[in-house]
Amino acid sequence: MNHITFMTRIVEIYGPYDSKVLEKITLAYIKDKFQESELKKVFDMIIIKVNPKFKFCPSPADFEEIFFSKNHEAEALEWWGRLTRTGNSLDNVDITDIRAQAVIEDFGGWTEFCQRSPETEHFHQAKFIKWFVMYSKQAPERQRRVLIGDSVKSRQPLVFGDKSQALQLEDVEKPIKGIKELSEELTKWQK
Repeated sequence: MNHITFMTRIVEIYGPYDSKVLEKITLAYIKDKFQESELKKVFDMIIIKVNPKFKFCPSPADFEEIFFSKNHEAEALEWWGRLTRTGNSLDNVDITDIRAQAVIEDFGGWTEFCQRSPETEHFHQAKFIKWFVMYSKQAPERQRRVLIGDSVKSRQPLVFGDKSQALQLEDVEKPIKGIKELSEELTKWQK
C-alpha cells in the first residue's frame, strides 16, 4: 500500500476531510512518519482497534496519540527504572538521553530527584512519564551535561544510557569550577 492509497482508504471509511488543508497536512505527516511497508499495519490498527473512537478522518494529532505516545510512555518507564534503581544523590551523573536529562533537571536536578519520598513515588513516576512524553514530542532546547550530585569530590560521573556517548571527567570539572567561582563572588559581595 502506498501513501495515496492509504489516504484514499481512510477517506472511504470516515468520509472526506472537513478541510483540504488538513488532508494535505495529514498526508505529509503520514509520509514523514511511516514507510510504505508499514502502512498496512497502520491501516489495520486504525480500522480494527481504534475505529469506534473516530467520528471523522484522523488528523496528525490522532496518529501521534495512537502510535507514538504509548511508545514514549514505555521508553519513559524504562528510563525511570534505570534512574531509580541505580545511583544516589552523591553521584555525578551523565544521562545520555537529553529528554531524560531535561526531566531530571525539571525535578530540580539529580540531588532533588534522589530525595523523593517513597510515599509519593507514584506521583513522581507519573510526572516523569508525562514530561518525558512531552519532551519526546518536542525536543528540549538544552545541552547535554553532567548533573552534579552532593559529593564534594570530583569523580567520573555515573553514566545512564549509551556508554559510548559518555562525557569525560573534564566536563564534570567545568561546572564544579563554575560553582566555586560563583561562591567566591557571592562571598565577596556579602562582605
